[in-house]
Amino acid sequence: MYHRILVTLDGSHLAEQVLPHVKALIEGRQDIQLHLLSVAQVIDLAAASAMVYPMAVYPGEPIDEQAERRRVEEDLCSYLGSLKVDLTQNGAVEVVTEVRFGQAAEEIIAYARDIKADLIAMCTHGRSGIARWAYGSVADRVLHAAQCPVLLVRARKD
Repeated sequence: MYHRILVTLDGSHLAEQVLPHVKALIEGRQDIQLHLLSVAQVIDLAAASAMVYPMAVYPGEPIDEQAERRRVEEDLCSYLGSLKVDLTQNGAVEVVTEVRFGQAAEEIIAYARDIKADLIAMCTHGRSGIARWAYGSVADRVLHAAQCPVLLVRARKD
């Protein structure tokens, strides 16, 4: 039924709680292509640094935004690569990893469209109230904009 499954991961243990559900979906199947996607938010590091450490207080070196972006990308690629090893141990499933920069929901939806995903699997982080208003709900935006089914797993913080 599902041949191309997009799994979104942000590096947190909460997000990884979707993996047992994905493993159950692919168990015994050989015609599956898993896409592990991590989206890093683009921020203006110089502006963020200036807010946290004004030059009068912290006269440090200017931040090399390209170097920081490469560092983040390398960290996320390494993280996804370690998950790929675990998911491909039986050799039956093809796993593709991807790191993108931008707004998480928009990048997830665009990537799902690009690969013609049959299913998007992701965790909700369970924010409510002010936190949900302030940060928004990536899962909610993906659920309403995706052109394929979305499997949402509520992450448990215990």
